[in-house]
Amino acid sequence: MQNNRTLIIVNNPGLTPAHRQELMSKLRSIGLRIINIRVASNHIEIDLYINNNDTTTEKIQALGFIIKETININEENEELNEEYAIRKYAELFNEERFWEAHEVLEKIWRRNKDEGIRGLIILAAAFVKLQENNLEAFKRLITRARELITKNQIPYINKEKLLRKVNNALLVTKPFKIEKEDLESIQKA
Repeated sequence: MQNNRTLIIVNNPGLTPAHRQELMSKLRSIGLRIINIRVASNHIEIDLYINNNDTTTEKIQALGFIIKETININEENEELNEEYAIRKYAELFNEERFWEAHEVLEKIWRRNKDEGIRGLIILAAAFVKLQENNLEAFKRLITRARELITKNQIPYINKEKLLRKVNNALLVTKPFKIEKEDLESIQKA
């Protein structure tokens, strides 16, 4: 019996991160092997192990959730170039898919150890903690991300605009969007 780590993204019927622990307990009580739950505004990420022939999706649907997407985490993604990875990060970040945004840049950071990219990774991780209802970790991580973003170059993203949004997010403890106009083109003359 092979265990596959899977991310199932379902609709959010109105739950908040404060409901996370209760939802984890409920899903575990019906036999699901939950790793983590992240509650975003419009979706819930269910991170779990499934077997090849189990009834996980049916169990989740029986609870009234609508499955939007299922992602096999064990599959290795193709190598990404830095510009594409940053743009993919921004897209996932804007969808409040912070864990995936973090993962996209993690691969780039492992290759180049760029501290600006590390700041973006930690920024996404901060919002993961917000989705997990861990305000203390959110504040600690977003403060660390702000330090790294301030001290380093941030490829393809307007650093000043990003820092204003980070500072505001720290005050209001809510996610923000990286707008298209915040992304800088790498077009060279």
